[in-house]
Amino acid sequence: MSANNHGEHDDLAQLGPLLTTARLGRVHEHHEQLGSTNDRALEWLAAGAPDGALVTADAQTAGRGRLGRPWSSPPGQDIYASVVLRPGAPSAAFGSLALAVGVGLCEGLSAVFGDQLPGLALKWPNDLLLDERKLAGILCESRWRGREVELVIGFGLNVHREAEQFEPTLRPSATSLALHLRPDQRVGRAAILAALLHQLELELERFFAGGFAAIRSRYESRCLVIGRKIQVEQPDGQRIAAVAIGLDDDGALRAQPPDGGPSFRVQSADVWLS
Repeated sequence: MSANNHGEHDDLAQLGPLLTTARLGRVHEHHEQLGSTNDRALEWLAAGAPDGALVTADAQTAGRGRLGRPWSSPPGQDIYASVVLRPGAPSAAFGSLALAVGVGLCEGLSAVFGDQLPGLALKWPNDLLLDERKLAGILCESRWRGREVELVIGFGLNVHREAEQFEPTLRPSATSLALHLRPDQRVGRAAILAALLHQLELELERFFAGGFAAIRSRYESRCLVIGRKIQVEQPDGQRIAAVAIGLDDDGALRAQPPDGGPSFRVQSADVWLS
């Protein structure tokens, strides 16, 4: 355990010796401070970054999540990472890529912490929750080059932050690993990220070969939303009440009005637990 109670192997710049992946993170660019790891990864992608290239930062000044929302990114506390993917012409639709990333992140955390995080779950489509508070978020961005797709997958994971280090507006809804672990259970950010990349590589291989069907059972077993009352945000910002009843074959959420009317698909809207 290090003096700051961040655990061993906390320095993201020293990730290399901890990696067990074949591709992810083997080419790695680390920054003490960056606007956004996803923005930098997209720039690097355009300049020819190889498949699996990784961008990390100790702090982001313009971190962003889904739908352009700002992502809280204080220095030295969390993991901010983006990976370049060049899967070529995928053999299956990749619209549910964020679901595969979520499975990989969950599996990676479970590999590190075992049963120490019993409240770890996935919230469709792009969040990891711990005891129903947001632990991590996922942002996937794509562009096409002919018939081939190029991707950047970014994720932010709250690791070391104590409650008072969250902005007041986030405290009711956000959490970190530190808030659920004793000091002697904590693990450094680089060690965590190495485990995440290992599991993420496995899940992405399955996903690009077989689509959502290849990861469906692992996603559904961790999905907190299915069977729950939810609110679905409409394009005008209004929310409608519904019940999440399952997932379609492509990973879209299937919901139903509370009164039991016809079900409907939710493909990209925000979903809130009621």
